[in-house]
Amino acid sequence: MKGNDRMERERIRMPAGAIIACILILLFLAAIAAGAGMLITNKFANRNKPSATEPPAAEATAAPEITEQPGQDPAKATPTPSSSLIEGGTEALPGTAMTDIIAKCMSTVVSIDITMMNGSEDVYAGSGSGVIITTDGYIVTCNHVVEGAANIYVYLNDGSKFDADLIGNDPVTDIAVIKLKTEGAEYPCATMGSSESLHVGDNVFAIGNALGELSNTVTEGIISGLDRDMEIDGQSMTLLQTSAAINSGNSGGALFLENGTLIGIVNAKSSGQTSSGATIEGLGFAVPIDLAKPIIKDIMDFGFVTGRPYLGVTTKNVSYGFGMFSYYTYPKVISVVEGSPADIAGIQEDDVITAINGETISSSTMLRVRINSFKVGDVITVTIQRGNNSMDLQVTLLEKKSK
Repeated sequence: MKGNDRMERERIRMPAGAIIACILILLFLAAIAAGAGMLITNKFANRNKPSATEPPAAEATAAPEITEQPGQDPAKATPTPSSSLIEGGTEALPGTAMTDIIAKCMSTVVSIDITMMNGSEDVYAGSGSGVIITTDGYIVTCNHVVEGAANIYVYLNDGSKFDADLIGNDPVTDIAVIKLKTEGAEYPCATMGSSESLHVGDNVFAIGNALGELSNTVTEGIISGLDRDMEIDGQSMTLLQTSAAINSGNSGGALFLENGTLIGIVNAKSSGQTSSGATIEGLGFAVPIDLAKPIIKDIMDFGFVTGRPYLGVTTKNVSYGFGMFSYYTYPKVISVVEGSPADIAGIQEDDVITAINGETISSSTMLRVRINSFKVGDVITVTIQRGNNSMDLQVTLLEKKSK
C-alpha cells in the first residue's frame, strides 16, 4: 500500500515552472476580458454623442429654403423653381459635380401633352418630351410626338404649364420644333454637343417624361452602338444606340453626354420579344445631334426642311370598299395646299390615293415615306379614286419655297 501511495503522489506532482506558466496565462486572459469590458462600456456611453467633426443630424439634412417670387406673370417672367414637388415636374438639388450637371440638364427638358380633334371634341392624344434649345423658348422634340396635334401643352421642370406652337416638322428624321407662346421670358437651354466624336462605351444619361407620367426621369447608361440603321414607321433612320433605360413618353427627350452636352434626341426603344422568342431588353435609340442640327436650323429658318420633295396634301386613313365585302385602308385627301404639286396635277379634297407608280399605298405614313423616297423634279404617277372613278394623275414633285 505504501508503494501505491507513492505512485499516486508522483502521478499528481507538477513541476514548479508549469504552475507559474498557468498562472501567467490566467492573468493574461483576465487582462483581455477587462479591456473588452471597458471598450464596450465606452461604446455605449458615446453612442448618442455627436461627432466633433460632423454637424448634428438635423443640421446635416437641412435644405436651403426656396421661395417663389409673388406677383410674377409666368408667361412673361423667368420661371422660378418651387421648393415643393409640383405635379408634372421634378427637381434636383445641387450636390456633387455630377448632380450639378444633371440638375442643369433637367431644367432644359420639358414634358409635352397633345390633343387632337375627335369630331368637334378636343381630346387628349398622347405625351412625350422635348428639349429647350434657345433662351426664347424654341424646343426640339420628335415629329411623332406632335404630328397631327390640335394643341400642344408644355410643362417645364418646375411644373409651369405653357401653350406652344408647331414651327415645323420633318418625318424623315423624326425631328420637330415647337415654340413656347411667351414673350420676354428667358429659359434655360441645353448646350449642344457633337455626336461625331462619340465612342462606344461613353457614359451618357437620358432625361424624359417616362410613361407620360414621370416627368424628367433620369436614366444612365453608355453608348452601345453608333450608326445603327433602323426602320421606324416605314422610314429608314441612322441612330445612336444606348443602354440607358428608355420608356414610352421619353420620345423627344434628351440624351446627354456625361459632361452635360446634348448629343441626341431620344426617339425609339425596342421591347418585347423577337420573332424567335428572345426577350428584348436595354435597347434605346436617339437621333444623333449632328444629324439633327441642320434639320432644326432649316425648320427654325423656313418652317420646313429645304431640298425635300413634297406632294402638298393632308390625308387621313379611311376604309374604302370595292365590292360588297371588300374593304381596304387608304389615305384620303382632306386638304390640298394651293399651288402645290398635288394642286397643279388636279388632286382634290376627298380623293382617295390608292397607289403611286403602281405600288399600293395603304396609309398616310406609307404615302409620306414613298414621297420622301423621290427627288425634287421627279415625275410620279398618282392613282386616285374619285367617287366611282379611278384615274392616274402625273405629278411633278417640287420643293417648298416658303412657310
